[in-house]
Amino acid sequence: MDTIEITNMRLRAVIGFSPHELRQPQDVVISLRFGADRRLAGESDNPADALNYKSISKRLIQLVETSRFSLVEKLAEEIARLVTLGFDAPWVEVTVRKPGALRRSDSVGIRIKRGPADYARNIVFIAIGSNIAPEQNLVAAIHRLRRYTTLLDLSPVYRTAPQGFRLQAPFLNMAAKAHTLRAPADFKTAVNDRIESELKRERDPDNINAPRTIDLDIALWNDAVLEFGDKPWRIPDPDILRYAHVAHPLADIAPDYLHPVTGLTLRSIADSLVTTELQRVELDFGPSVY
Repeated sequence: MDTIEITNMRLRAVIGFSPHELRQPQDVVISLRFGADRRLAGESDNPADALNYKSISKRLIQLVETSRFSLVEKLAEEIARLVTLGFDAPWVEVTVRKPGALRRSDSVGIRIKRGPADYARNIVFIAIGSNIAPEQNLVAAIHRLRRYTTLLDLSPVYRTAPQGFRLQAPFLNMAAKAHTLRAPADFKTAVNDRIESELKRERDPDNINAPRTIDLDIALWNDAVLEFGDKPWRIPDPDILRYAHVAHPLADIAPDYLHPVTGLTLRSIADSLVTTELQRVELDFGPSVY
């Protein structure tokens, strides 16, 4: 097995959590070592058989310079995932350093080594809705999902009529797909509930359908059928079979996903539900999802 090396890429990133770190991008220095079979290129001397280093560099620059990270650990993990899954590397070693981050040292950094097995994570689909300042709160929720999970995909956003309690503003609804190492109960507490708390979600004990700044629910978890928590919470979310505003965003992300209970595809479920009150809305969620 051959080793490809890209050393000391100097990029600018918004990284950290102190106020002075968030005011402007900082220098980060990134080095990569990853496995690859380059025997054919060595035999043919043909650029078509060689790895396109520029494509890796371009993706790294886009990832680092269009995202925000609190920790170098998160940045290193995202880079490792990109190289492992995006470029089929059997292993990758990533070093990320922040020059001048610590007094009397040249830099502070981290080095991690990952392979495809490290990304055999749980796949979770999250149903998301808001009808209090929904444009701002959906964007804020997605930015937090990027920080707290490995976000894979986003659905379009739909304006939908409220359910159950009609005397309130319309909702904006969407879905997200993510990788996570957490279990469902832990994901609900550490990700969904955390985001709802940060965005000032308040619950009315007398009206479960009351307006909300943000609502995040686990809709699907791998291909599991399970219950968790005291309520209990059910996976798959029963609302997938009831409401177009839940089914359609999920079907946009994974149309051929088979519902673990019915065996029907998400697209067929979505198409069976009334959609007259769905209206697509364009929102800008910032950096691309990898």
